[in-house]
Amino acid sequence: MSSLTPVTPDGRPTAALVPLLASLAAVGQFACNIYIPSLPGIAVALAQPMPAVQMTLAAFFAMFALGQLICGPLSDRYGRRPVLIVGMLTFLIGTAVCAASTDLGTLIAGRIIQGGGAAAAFVISRAMTRDLFSGTDLTRVMALISIAFALVPGLTPLVGGLLNEVGGWRSTFAAALAFGLVVFVCTLRLTETNHARTSRIDVHAIRRAYMEVLGTRAFLRFALPSALVFAGMSAFFAGSPDVFINRLGISPIEYGLYPPLSIIGFVLGGLATRRLASTRSQPEVAGVGLGFIVLAGVAIAGFPAAGVVHKHAFNGCMIVFVTGLGIFLPTAVAAALSPFARIAGSAAAVLGFLQMAGGALGTIAVSALIASLPVMAFPLVMAATGLGAGLLFIALRRSATEGARLSADGAVPSVVTVVGPPAGE
Repeated sequence: MSSLTPVTPDGRPTAALVPLLASLAAVGQFACNIYIPSLPGIAVALAQPMPAVQMTLAAFFAMFALGQLICGPLSDRYGRRPVLIVGMLTFLIGTAVCAASTDLGTLIAGRIIQGGGAAAAFVISRAMTRDLFSGTDLTRVMALISIAFALVPGLTPLVGGLLNEVGGWRSTFAAALAFGLVVFVCTLRLTETNHARTSRIDVHAIRRAYMEVLGTRAFLRFALPSALVFAGMSAFFAGSPDVFINRLGISPIEYGLYPPLSIIGFVLGGLATRRLASTRSQPEVAGVGLGFIVLAGVAIAGFPAAGVVHKHAFNGCMIVFVTGLGIFLPTAVAAALSPFARIAGSAAAVLGFLQMAGGALGTIAVSALIASLPVMAFPLVMAATGLGAGLLFIALRRSATEGARLSADGAVPSVVTVVGPPAGE
């Protein structure tokens, strides 16, 4: 089997690499979204209440988050490729456990294993992108990957709904297993991109690297709002099946038809990002995306609050939301990772941890609210997280401006003074 060389002899990344990076980034999304239409059916099949079944989402996101903190430094030390191969094997094992599970406990265990493997693919995809690109090129490649990334959560609910009708909920995990196998085979052809590996695994060095990342205000300005955006998106996927299928009476297949509509918004957002990146700064582009997200969050809560509980109202808001996501997400990822060429794996791990932790918290919030607010649970979480992301983005901008002013006076207040010194001090 021939190798997939990431760069040409003159040092330029090959065209074949970007689709593989996008596929690696999308493995977790595929596994997470293809079974969404089956959540009500799983609750019936396993004789469990809906909030308990929603915890399979939270378990996946939690391990997806924690796994990145482990896989990022390991890839800095041992290289991207070996960690990626082990991660993909872990993903396949976890997916097989999910497909064979006969009770909720086993399903949650499988989701935890699956999330750990998906974490490796996700964080290393970002780290490899940072290995090979920088500056405007990094933003543009992230935008391309994000467009492809959007196709997976947009199309997989439709595929999952069809599979659920034909073969039941287990068939959705069988499809995830097949997709994972294809990506794994392609991964075996990939060569290494990390040629500046750390000499050994040093827990103190890892801690310092994480503190360096968390102590960089430019990182926090993009990472913290993106965590809240992920919380809002996860809230929709956790709460909408119950509202659409159980309360509005649509079928799992019809539910699966709606996410593809959102792809239009994400693709338009991604294309707009590529154009805006040439003429606007990263904070300006990210701010445009957050504006769409805040508007969508307020609207999606406003409709049911006003007594309008209709599938088209929810879907229209989600198109606006994912348009903003298509603008904000690639810009935020590129801007957050740009300062960390030396510790790209660790930086990608922290960013991924924050985003997936946000996803877990969004799911948990919906599960906590759904019993008392069955229709308003996910809209309220989306509104709160959208507004919170916008306010954080503005507040951290003001913090950076104040830091620059005080620096001119000889005093430099930094987040580093709170969380610890950067690596090397």
